[in-house]
Amino acid sequence: DNGGGGGNITDLASGGSHTLLSSGTDGCIHVFDIRQPTIAQTFSLPRKGEKSLSVSLGYDGLLAAVGSSTAHIHFHDLRNNGALLGSYKDAHTDEVTQVRFQNRQDSNNNQTTTPLLISASEDGLACVFDTSQPSEEAALKSVLTVGTSLREVGFFGPSLEGVYCLTGSETMSVWHHDSAQRICDFGTDLRSKLSHLVGHDDNDNMMMMIDYLVDCHWDARQQRLSLLAGNPSGDAAVFQVNAGSISLLHTLHGGHHGVVRACCYASSSSGLFVTGGEDARLCEWNPCISNTAPRIGGGNQQLQRHNNNETKGHATTTKRGPVRRTKKKNSSNPY
Repeated sequence: DNGGGGGNITDLASGGSHTLLSSGTDGCIHVFDIRQPTIAQTFSLPRKGEKSLSVSLGYDGLLAAVGSSTAHIHFHDLRNNGALLGSYKDAHTDEVTQVRFQNRQDSNNNQTTTPLLISASEDGLACVFDTSQPSEEAALKSVLTVGTSLREVGFFGPSLEGVYCLTGSETMSVWHHDSAQRICDFGTDLRSKLSHLVGHDDNDNMMMMIDYLVDCHWDARQQRLSLLAGNPSGDAAVFQVNAGSISLLHTLHGGHHGVVRACCYASSSSGLFVTGGEDARLCEWNPCISNTAPRIGGGNQQLQRHNNNETKGHATTTKRGPVRRTKKKNSSNPY
């Protein structure tokens, strides 16, 4: 806990090995050096009462793009105490719920950002900008008309030519951002389709009802787009998204006891990923290992490892209580 300020945290952005930024409803952006116990730097959005809803780092961690409650995107120079460099004010007409710079990964798993930035808004538009251009008009490359409020967006594809869009209505679509053409809309019944993909138990009962979508992740090494979705009890599943089809990769049982809110992948090579939930838990998962117990952190605790000597298919226990029985061969326990 580094003291994130007076407002609720709305987003996090990592830059380099030690830098972390947080955006908040108080309109402040806090810059942390995770090696230090205090905030390294704080700057505010230009308008009084303006909330910072999302933040992303570009240009090798030197520039912060911030999506705001006033439909603006602000750019701040971290080399100069977060000084405002400029704003995009015309692309959106409602809250900018997410901003993301395009991240490329080389063969050594090193991450670099390009000048491309995508923004998502409550107005149902996702906009792609080339931030190297001198004006907003020149920077705007394409507008994706999704048609309903957007919650999560990101780039994917071999050349990062694709964009995925998750909405507040729990729907998903994928696009080609250069042409602004929709590749596939998975429909309003997506959650029902995902529930059926998880399958049924021996008594023909649905093993898991999918109620919400969390986020997507592009694995550059495996050239795979995955979708994380879950239910209020804390169960979740990871699906592979293809052009026009979705298939089940893993089911995640026993880690959380509440809604899963976020997911972060450690690296493409390890396959490890961490989920965070409303139960104040962080769970680290290893899809490659089937007989390990949850590695779970909650509240002020750090991640803790628990040994599991049970055989596959038997309920196991952790410090926090029972882990649900998993019944599918492709299910994985949290690590």
